[in-house]
Amino acid sequence: MTRFHHAIRATALALAAASCTGDISPPESRGAPGTAIPGFPLGPGASVTAPSAAGGGAPTAGAPAPRTGLTGSLNLAGSPQYFRVVGLTKNQWRNSVKDVFGLTTLPATVEGFQDAVSGTTDFTNNELVLDVDSRGWSDYQSASEEVAQRVAGEPTTLRKLYAGTDGAGFIASVGRRLFRRPLTAQEVARLQPLFDMGASSGGSFATGAELVLAAMLQSPHFLYRTELGPAGTPLSGYEMAAKLSLWLRNTSPDLTLLDAAERGDLATPQGIATVASKLLEEPVALQVMRQFHGQLLHLGRFSELSKVGVAAYDPAINDELMEAAYLFFDKVFSGNRGLAHVFLSTSGFVGPLMATFYGLSGAGTGLTERELGAGRVGFFTQLPYLMLYAHNDEPDAIHRGVNMALDVLCAPLGPPAAMIPPLPVRMPGQTNRARVDAHTSVCGGACHNDLINPLGFAFENFDGMGQYRVNEMHGTETLPIDASGSFKFVDGMLSWRSSAELMQILATEPQTHLCYAKKLASFGLQRDIVAADMPLLDMLAATSKSGSLKQVIVKLVQTDAFRNRSGGMP
Repeated sequence: MTRFHHAIRATALALAAASCTGDISPPESRGAPGTAIPGFPLGPGASVTAPSAAGGGAPTAGAPAPRTGLTGSLNLAGSPQYFRVVGLTKNQWRNSVKDVFGLTTLPATVEGFQDAVSGTTDFTNNELVLDVDSRGWSDYQSASEEVAQRVAGEPTTLRKLYAGTDGAGFIASVGRRLFRRPLTAQEVARLQPLFDMGASSGGSFATGAELVLAAMLQSPHFLYRTELGPAGTPLSGYEMAAKLSLWLRNTSPDLTLLDAAERGDLATPQGIATVASKLLEEPVALQVMRQFHGQLLHLGRFSELSKVGVAAYDPAINDELMEAAYLFFDKVFSGNRGLAHVFLSTSGFVGPLMATFYGLSGAGTGLTERELGAGRVGFFTQLPYLMLYAHNDEPDAIHRGVNMALDVLCAPLGPPAAMIPPLPVRMPGQTNRARVDAHTSVCGGACHNDLINPLGFAFENFDGMGQYRVNEMHGTETLPIDASGSFKFVDGMLSWRSSAELMQILATEPQTHLCYAKKLASFGLQRDIVAADMPLLDMLAATSKSGSLKQVIVKLVQTDAFRNRSGGMP
C-alpha cells in the first residue's frame, strides 16, 4: 500500500468510526480512569445510558464507577433511551469474521487474540470482562484492516459478499451480516462517502469496499451485541438471533437465522425454543458446552498439573485426563442426559495412561468408555477430578471440599483465615483426615467443619493419583479410612458413609440443581446472577431434576430473563 493510500485510509476510517458510532476513540484519549464519561457502562448488567441530544448524559447518582474500555465512550446517537451492550469474545470475533467472509484462515494478528480471563466472574463470556481496553482496541484496529485488505483483494470472495457494483447496496448487504441487523438509511448514508472516497482514490469497487469493511469491523455495532430499547421489553427478532447464535454457535447469525428473525420466527417463546433446539443439535453446540463445563470444572488447570517426585506419574497423562473429562460431559449433553447422570454414572473414559490407576487392563491407544469398578459412582470419583484436586500422592480434602461447596452446591464460603500454616507432617497413627481436622481447627472450625471438610472427606478412599483404596498406608501402618460426613443442604441435614452415598444425595438434592442452573444461566445470560433471578433458577432447577441439559437450555431461552432487555436505566 502506498503512503498516500495509507493516509487516505486512516482519514476515512476515522470519519467512518465517528459517523457510525459517535465516538470510538481509544480510552487513553478520553481522560483519566474514573472520570465521568458520557454513555458510561454500569456495573452488573453493563447497561449504558444513551446521551442527550447534545451528546452529554451525566452519570446517574449512585451508579458504579465507569469502566475505561471502548464502551466508556459508546455514543449511539438517536438510539432508544435504554440499551445494553455486551462485548464479543475473541473467539466470537474470529468465528464471525470467518463465517461472514467465508475465510478458512485469518491474519496472524487475529489468530493471536487472547480471550478474556474470568477474574471475579465464573465465565469468560461475562459482560463484565468483555469491555475493550486500549490494547484490545489497537489489536482490533490492526486486525480489521488486515481482514478488510484480504477480503477486498480476493475478487471471488468479494463477489460472494455482494454481486452488485453500487456502494449503497454493498454497505446494506454486508452491514446486515456484520451488524447482525439491517442498517438504517442514515447508517448507509454515513458510510457512503467512505466508499466513494476509497473508490475514487483507488479507482475500483474493491478499494471502496476495503475501507467500508475495515470501518464496520471496528464499529461497536460489530464489536458488541446490543439490546436497544426500554428494559423489560422483548428483544427484537434480530437481537434474539444474535443472542442465540453468539451463545450457542459462538458466531454471528447466518443468513438463515437473520431471515428467520425478519419473518418473525423469533417473536414468541415457542418460536425461540424451536430455533434453539435446532441449534443445540449442531456440532458446534458441543464445543460451546465444552467451554461451559471446562470453565465450570476449571479443566484449564491440567496444563499446570504436576506430581513432583511421584514415580508413577507421567506428565502425558494430563492431556488424557482433560480429554476424558470433556468426553464425559460430551456424552451427557449429546446423549440427552440430565445432571443426575453426572453423579450416578459408573462409567467413564479411560486412556492407556489412566488405566493403571483405575486398575484396568487393555485400554488400547485411545480413550474409550469403560465401567470403572467398585467405589466409583459419578464424575467426581473419576481420575480427572481426583487428580486435579490432590497433593502429589495424597488426597487434598480441603480443595476437594472447597470445589464441591462452591461449584457444585454454590454454598457461600467466607474468605480463608489469615496466616494459615502449611499442612503439617503426619504423626504416627494419624490418618489424613485427622491431620486435616487438626490443621483447620485454627480457622475457628465453622467454615471447615460445616461446609468444606465433610465434602472433601467423602473422597478419602481415593489417593492423590485417584486410586481407590479401602485403607490408607502411612509408613508401615495400615489405617482405616472414614469417608462419612454430613452437610446442611437446602432440604436439611443429610449424612453419608461413602462418596457413592454422597453422589446419590447430590443427584436428587435441589441445591445441586439450583447451583447448576445458576451457573448455566450466568453463562447463557452473560452476566452475574442476582436475587431477582431466584424464580428463574427455581424453574430451571425443576427442569434439571426431570429433564436433560438440552431441555434446561431450551427452557432458559424461553424465559423473560433471556427474551427481554435487562439492566437499562432512564
